[in-house]
Amino acid sequence: MRRGAWLATLTLGGLIGWATTGLFPRPPLPPWEAVTSQWGARNAVAAVVLGARLYDTLLEVLVFSMALVGVRWALRPLPQTEGRPPVAESPLLERAADVLLPAIGVFGVYLAASGHLGPGGGFPAGAILGSGLLLLALARGIRALARELPQPLLSRLEYGGLAALIVLGGGSLTLGWRGAWLLVLANLLILAKVSTGAWVVLEHFAAHRGEV
Repeated sequence: MRRGAWLATLTLGGLIGWATTGLFPRPPLPPWEAVTSQWGARNAVAAVVLGARLYDTLLEVLVFSMALVGVRWALRPLPQTEGRPPVAESPLLERAADVLLPAIGVFGVYLAASGHLGPGGGFPAGAILGSGLLLLALARGIRALARELPQPLLSRLEYGGLAALIVLGGGSLTLGWRGAWLLVLANLLILAKVSTGAWVVLEHFAAHRGEV
């Protein structure tokens, strides 16, 4: 595991160093209006992030996945904290979590699905949905919430979303897939990956370091 982490770090450092040497000049970029219309988007940022430079976004998702592996690996030797009861929260926070979580979830999905039309995208949408899970965890307790959430489904979303995003990126880079459907699907997959990743970090820290 440690050798794999070192190998991944050295590989990533080598890629960054190779990209910053300037030995291979970059080709001229077309006008952003042409790139945006080519990808079926109205948001130029989405057309670049999920289209013309999709490989950058895939690398960011892989770095995020490596961070999750690092959290699991670093906290594994620490003892579990089963005996520590969570701090009781006020009924007002519990009620606020029940009321706000559906709205947070709907807004997160909307922000991801409409990211090709305006400001938004899968990364901020995943952070918003992860914040909603944090609010619910503060109200009910992380361990209690972990028993209610379907852990196998979360694992499938975490790893399946990453695999599907790699396949989608590969199809775009090698087969020339284009269109708004690709941007919407990529944003939704990033939403699933980021939100489940945020929960993984929260749950592991609570299991080994105590409740929030």
